[in-house]
Amino acid sequence: MTSSRLLKALAFLSLSCVAAAAWMWHATGEPPDRWLLRIAGASFFTALIVAIASPDTRPRMMMRFLAALFALFALIAFATDISRPVVDGQSQGAISLLQHMQTLAPSFVAALERTIEHSTSTFVWDPVLTSILSLPAWLIFLTFAVGAGFLGRPRRRVRIFVNDY
Repeated sequence: MTSSRLLKALAFLSLSCVAAAAWMWHATGEPPDRWLLRIAGASFFTALIVAIASPDTRPRMMMRFLAALFALFALIAFATDISRPVVDGQSQGAISLLQHMQTLAPSFVAALERTIEHSTSTFVWDPVLTSILSLPAWLIFLTFAVGAGFLGRPRRRVRIFVNDY
């Protein structure tokens, strides 16, 4: 097995365990089993070590993978915004990332707010981060996808030939 296949397998295992834990948490309302989170964490850190093993190619491959993942999230969020029903003849507009987070995990948003306000100042959370998180979710994920795609682009090698006669 090559390192790229191992990286893909570990990343898939990590993402599938996180998805299963999130689904179980959403379906039952109780915290997911610890073994799912441990497997997800272990496979993520193992994939991170495999990605760092070859510094010439792995970070770019990881950035391309993240770009594709963020693009998928942006597409799903955009499709969700477009397919929402029209109420009273008016479109409801796009859903912000903060609204998604408050709907799916309100305790996480409250804990994140407390942590940021405790470690920095209230100015960082209230006007700065809330204004960024109030943007449409698809726009934030699209920005992350473009950024990760730019960082993961293939580099052009410059070959310099010097003829000494």
